[in-house]
Amino acid sequence: MPSSPPNEIATRESWKILPPPTARTDLSFAASYTTDEFERMNRGLIPKQMEDKWFIYFEEPWLYFHRSWTGPCIYAIRFESSATGASAVESWVSRDSTHYQETRTDYDRAVAKFLIDAFLLGKRAAFPVPSSLPVDTPKGLYQHHLVGRAYPEQTFPAGPPRVTPFWTRIRRLLRKRWDWFDCTRFWFRVRQLLRKKLG
Repeated sequence: MPSSPPNEIATRESWKILPPPTARTDLSFAASYTTDEFERMNRGLIPKQMEDKWFIYFEEPWLYFHRSWTGPCIYAIRFESSATGASAVESWVSRDSTHYQETRTDYDRAVAKFLIDAFLLGKRAAFPVPSSLPVDTPKGLYQHHLVGRAYPEQTFPAGPPRVTPFWTRIRRLLRKRWDWFDCTRFWFRVRQLLRKKLG
């Protein structure tokens, strides 16, 4: 699991980052952590490998989550401390589409929770895979894109799987450059699709 060395605490000077976005929306992140957990979260995360796609740091009272390759801040969560730990009391997620294209706040909450559990607390967390991904998306591809690691996956309930429309698949096949072998495979594939569509 990605982590900074035991004595290294992440600060905003630890990484090249961009200012917080002006386009943002309420994340409504709600969670409480023990004193020990919150101390570990305060250490943040400094990327050490290409696969580490997040830079996370705590600056009282906010925990900031930045994409490490490009620097934009995607999530921010404000905590209030108590005698028993700390609780999230305010949060937001970026809606700057030049850096982040996700629009489902419920999915963003799931990702933020995963980043805290897996990256900061070292728990055996499962990566939330949105059920809206096309059914033919290779396993692990979306996780690698978002977090760069290989964790167990679980489907996030964000609606039924998105299936590529029949004629869209035909058009994709037609855009290819052809040789004789490709033509043979094309008509075989069309026959398969027709059989599936027509039953």
